[in-house]
Amino acid sequence: NLIVGKEMTARSNFGCALHYYEQGILFIGRGGWLDDGVTIHHQLCLDLYEGAADASLAVRNDSLVKYYTEVIFQNVPFEDSLPAWITLMTSLESSGQHKRILDTGLTLIQRLNIDVPKPQPSPVELMKTMSTTIQLMSNFDVDRIATSHSADRCKRNSFKIFIRTLVAAFSLSSPYLPHLTCEMVRYSLQNNFYGVESSVAFAGFAFFNIVMKNDYAEAKYWANIALEILNQWPPSSVTVRVNWMVYGLIIVWFVPLQETKRRLLETYQLGMKIGSFSTSMYPLCFCSRIALLEGENLSVLHQSNSRDLKTMTKYNLHCAKLSVLDMVMIDELRGIDSNTFSMFNGSFGNDEKDIIIDAQLKGDNYLLGYAYQRRFFSSFWAGDYGNAELYCRRVLSLPSAKTPVFQSIYFTFYRGLIGFLRFRDNESEEQYGIGLDAITKIEFWLQFSRSNFENKLYLLKAELEASMRNLDAASKLYEASVKSANDCGRVHEKGLAFEFMGNFLSSVADDPTGARACMKKSHACYLQWGALGKAAILREKYNLNDDALERDPTSSKHERHE
Repeated sequence: NLIVGKEMTARSNFGCALHYYEQGILFIGRGGWLDDGVTIHHQLCLDLYEGAADASLAVRNDSLVKYYTEVIFQNVPFEDSLPAWITLMTSLESSGQHKRILDTGLTLIQRLNIDVPKPQPSPVELMKTMSTTIQLMSNFDVDRIATSHSADRCKRNSFKIFIRTLVAAFSLSSPYLPHLTCEMVRYSLQNNFYGVESSVAFAGFAFFNIVMKNDYAEAKYWANIALEILNQWPPSSVTVRVNWMVYGLIIVWFVPLQETKRRLLETYQLGMKIGSFSTSMYPLCFCSRIALLEGENLSVLHQSNSRDLKTMTKYNLHCAKLSVLDMVMIDELRGIDSNTFSMFNGSFGNDEKDIIIDAQLKGDNYLLGYAYQRRFFSSFWAGDYGNAELYCRRVLSLPSAKTPVFQSIYFTFYRGLIGFLRFRDNESEEQYGIGLDAITKIEFWLQFSRSNFENKLYLLKAELEASMRNLDAASKLYEASVKSANDCGRVHEKGLAFEFMGNFLSSVADDPTGARACMKKSHACYLQWGALGKAAILREKYNLNDDALERDPTSSKHERHE
């Protein structure tokens, strides 16, 4: 039964594998554990229960994972139980139980004699750990990667415990995140261990340079070190996780977003091929979000997201919750209610409020932050800037707001545009400052990737000049934003530039004819995007004629890149 179970696992037939493992367990009984711990029966029990736990994880039966792993914990020494702990933590991760993972991981790390302060590191302890780690990294020689030795099984499993604990800390925006990252790096360097698991430490350290030091160049350097380590080893679940971290959190700032999407899609496909189903959902989730925020056709996107949501619901409910929020936004932009929540039989609750309540109860700051960010985005596109400011404040109240991720680009961009609009309405210096802050951030990011940021910076600067009533300068910048967005294939941001230009011509330049022409072009762009709901708002607000329904002849071909 054990042999056949392993064969079925190798073929990714996990349901069949689980059957054979369970048959073996029934045959040998619990008595197989009751020996001196070194006989063949004891090892056979361990192999069968580990196989059953892993197969249960693959078929998403979390209750069976819990049962089989608990039996292992009760019958084997701590070091031998580490693979079972990894399986249990992976099961908890797929259902979004990050607080429990973090607590479990910290306890296990302490049992491995690695220093972790409790209840949480103080600022002084954190700065000390960071300083020591940076000093160690300054002496790092990249040639060590090729000459490092393989670590023993316990050390490799220790890294896997670290990895799952680190991901939980990220989702919770926990103060343990930088501390765990530093401890992972130190563990790798001090043990001269550069196995595939250690790549997570270097990827985490790369991200730490962005979060804590705002040093994107240094982050890129260590991200490439992580990829170099990966290249020394055959593909595994760690490969999938590190590629997601490197491309989705770090390299995304340096290359066109469509290139990031392509890399993440390849990572997802690799993960599914090697059976790393739960972890593969993270790059898939990021792919869908890039496609939405970059303005791919919403009708096509609705179809692909519906398909992807079924996959995520099967393998990783936490990613599915993130993605269903995108579906809500797609529906609102299209002006269509597709009853997404009812399609999945309450897997995410009855509506978005249930997801928010669940995130609050679990302390999942990443999910909660994105839920508020999603509402901010939708309010922005609906022109409801008062409501957008409300959700903006909620986003900024969370610890996750301090963590730059690629959707921060759009949050900063939209917030800056609202700031300048509100400044012109009530001359609030605070709102003007928000607009200037957005320009500063986008200018800083522009040095890494012109294609991702140029049209956004032009539009923000146009709004600045409009606020200063510099009419000629504003007009040129609006036109530059339109051209740049068109050249990059962002039809939605081209429409946005026309809309804000029309608002400027109407309210500042007193040119109602020019304003109306811009609004018609904006309307045409939104129709091409598939945002029928947004187009309807514009049509009603500005009383546009039917001729506005014509497509903009200057638009570049707009299609989804598979």
